[in-house]
Amino acid sequence: MNGTALGGQDPATAWVEYTSPDGRAYFYNRDTKVTTWEKPDELKTQQERDSVWKEYAKDGRPYWYNTQTKQSTWTRPDVPNQPIKPLEAPGSRMDLDRVPSRQPSMQRREPSRSRRSASRGPRSRPPVPATTLDSRSRHEYKTIEEAEQAFTSMLKRHNVRGDWSWEKMLRAVVNDPDYRALKTLPERKNAFQRYITAVRETELEQHREEQRKQRTEFFALLDTLPISEYTRFPKVKHLAHEHKAFCAIPSNKERVELFDAYVDELLEKLGGERRRVRAQCVRDATEYLGALSISAKWTDVRDKLLEKFGDQMMPILHLNPEKRMPMDILYFGVRDKVAVDPESGLSMLDLLDIYEHAITDAERLESDRRKHKKDKVYRQQRQARDAFRQLLNEHVKEFTPSTTWSEFYPQIKHHTAYTEMLGQSGSTPQEMFWDAIEELSDEMYNERKQLESAMRSHNFHMHVDTAFDKVCEFAQSHCKIDAKHMDYIYEQLVIKCKRREEEDDERKQRHKRRLLDTFKYALYDLCPELTPDSKWDTECARISRMAEYKALDENACREVFDQVIERTKERAERKRRDSGSKRERSPDAGAADKRSKHGVDKCEDRGSSDLEEGEMVG
Repeated sequence: MNGTALGGQDPATAWVEYTSPDGRAYFYNRDTKVTTWEKPDELKTQQERDSVWKEYAKDGRPYWYNTQTKQSTWTRPDVPNQPIKPLEAPGSRMDLDRVPSRQPSMQRREPSRSRRSASRGPRSRPPVPATTLDSRSRHEYKTIEEAEQAFTSMLKRHNVRGDWSWEKMLRAVVNDPDYRALKTLPERKNAFQRYITAVRETELEQHREEQRKQRTEFFALLDTLPISEYTRFPKVKHLAHEHKAFCAIPSNKERVELFDAYVDELLEKLGGERRRVRAQCVRDATEYLGALSISAKWTDVRDKLLEKFGDQMMPILHLNPEKRMPMDILYFGVRDKVAVDPESGLSMLDLLDIYEHAITDAERLESDRRKHKKDKVYRQQRQARDAFRQLLNEHVKEFTPSTTWSEFYPQIKHHTAYTEMLGQSGSTPQEMFWDAIEELSDEMYNERKQLESAMRSHNFHMHVDTAFDKVCEFAQSHCKIDAKHMDYIYEQLVIKCKRREEEDDERKQRHKRRLLDTFKYALYDLCPELTPDSKWDTECARISRMAEYKALDENACREVFDQVIERTKERAERKRRDSGSKRERSPDAGAADKRSKHGVDKCEDRGSSDLEEGEMVG
């Protein structure tokens, strides 16, 4: 670092001013061995001593502190003893990166490092005379842009490259007057960083341009060599190791990368050409086959394609032995007229692909034709059904739910709408007729239910002899029923009334039969019992007191009484016959007959009621 002794002729002071490598000034006392960034009072002028502003430094950047107002500012005050507007009011929170702190603590830490260096001896590093510093021509710049431009020009004069560090640059340019064109260290470092970035971008662009040139020349060299897609780098190295474009590549790794890139481009170019040739051959073969039948076989189509496109097959598949070439003949440069590409042309898989696509197209066309035919038949059948349905709608006024197909068929058997329906799939004319009858029946059933509900709501009682006009008048005033349906609805209501009356009569008859059976069983249980000689006139008084008799009329009761007497006579006659036959048998047989007779009598007694009931029902 540089140092300047002030007041060398004055023995009252021992202060020496030095300049650090980053351009900052500090002071060293040779007697007390004290180092400080602040200018000692012994070195200040009278005007500086009377000023209320004191200069400090933070991160190499000077700032000024007013001892009266306790305010700090980055701007150098122009008028001593007159405070200027500070950056921040005293006592407020200040941004340490923007405004200097009120207590210049760094002046005690940073000079301590310099003090140790200065204590090692001003003798080994004597201070620079004041005449050396004064002889430097310092240029003051009006704007920060001009100062940064001068700083950048200084870096260019010293040939500072993009890989230089700040310390290396500092050792080269620290004595240049333009180094101090920027006042603070952060400004110099920022300008240096921008310069280094721009230089690195320039150097990188130059390097890329040089690489592009080397790549172009290397590719041009490879174009002149007899290489193919199967060639490897050792062969290229053997052929071009003395060529200028080959030697211009600095490393073997870069040569291998460029060769791989060249091969990739070659493969892409060959692949594109092969795809183009193959696509053209496939189009020609597809057009040649045309509309292939779905019954065409692969063997026939293969022979046909080989006969037509044998010259466009791969060299190894040529039918002509003179043109057939083995696979070990490689493809050399594009400009080689005698070279043959072993993979150019059609293969057997390509022919099989063509056949599959052709047969698939044929199947699709056949499927479309069948579908079109099926749709056409379906449309015709649908039109025929619509026409027959229209015919049914024309005759629906004549239909009733009881109308049958045999009644309707004679009217339409010669009609075109009917004859066109014959023989087609789907619904038949008879099924469509019954569908119409079913719809009509449902409609009339709903209307009848609606009318019956209205009758119940308005206490209208329907009987068998109720007049048709009366029912129609009630329906028109209380329901929305088609007048054409009233005949059938009235008929159904009358039938329903008749059925209800018949059910009532049958129920009464069943009840009467049950009463007669009860009366008959009561006659069997009379005490004393009825005998075959009992007469109605003699037993009438006793029978009339029975509860079962009171529920019936006299004639019915007399008929039942006659049946019971008749049955009693038959039973007595049977007993008499059994007793006569008993005397003619042996005692054992007689006992057995007695037992059997006794069992028969029990069975007869037990089943007599059923027989008599059956007789009565009959």
